[in-house]
Amino acid sequence: MTATDRGSTGKSPYTFRDIDAAIAHLEQVLGAEGANSLFSRTYWRGRVLQALATPGLVPNQQQRLQRLLESIDAFRPEVPVSSPEQSMS
Repeated sequence: MTATDRGSTGKSPYTFRDIDAAIAHLEQVLGAEGANSLFSRTYWRGRVLQALATPGLVPNQQQRLQRLLESIDAFRPEVPVSSPEQSMS
């Protein structure tokens, strides 16, 4: 499956020279915070799809990015529990 198959229409801001650093950054942020950060899952998915659109990715880079997409998709945010006061309103 390619980035185009996933609906990415944008060009990648990365090159083969800086994609490893970009992947490492995504792995670090998403590993520490999951997709539950200041930014939404949609934002992180877009960043990973941009990276996947980089020309010349080697299989290892593609696999790392695919794992990031899977971790974003697997993330389930906590459902807020309403207090009794809220349910009486």
